[in-house]
Amino acid sequence: MPHSTLTDCDRYEEGDLCTEKKHLWSSLLEEVTHKAAVTLSPSKTLVVLGDDECGKTTLIARLQGTEDPKKGFGLEYTLLDIKDEDRDDQTKLNVWILDGNTIHSHLLKFAINEESFGDCFIMICVSMMEPWNIISSLNKWVGILREHIGNLKVSNEKLQEYKKNS
Repeated sequence: MPHSTLTDCDRYEEGDLCTEKKHLWSSLLEEVTHKAAVTLSPSKTLVVLGDDECGKTTLIARLQGTEDPKKGFGLEYTLLDIKDEDRDDQTKLNVWILDGNTIHSHLLKFAINEESFGDCFIMICVSMMEPWNIISSLNKWVGILREHIGNLKVSNEKLQEYKKNS
């Protein structure tokens, strides 16, 4: 029993019906290709920085839909489910949460390195309990981040490209 495919459509179908089938398959293929291209890359990473007790772990737990955050020590790692409601698609985002004690800043090398640098998003959290400390907290974490990035072996051209694209 013969079956109709995109390549042998002309042998089994006549005129507009064949064109319509070709258009349907082409549009389905285009949609699937576009959907695959727009999906969040599994290499994308969120790095969360901030002082102790500013809500880093609680924020990520809430984004995960968890009411009871599990507090870690040093550098925490978790995955965050990202759902695209429009496309009914889901992927995972790597999340690193650095402890608020700056003695742990050397652990950033596991979250941000030369390979992952271009796919990292950094979020600095501050506490609204002491709004007078916000600027100093931001300056402290930006300084730590600046020092860490300066120690990476990323070329100046690549750094300029990242700055231009941000």
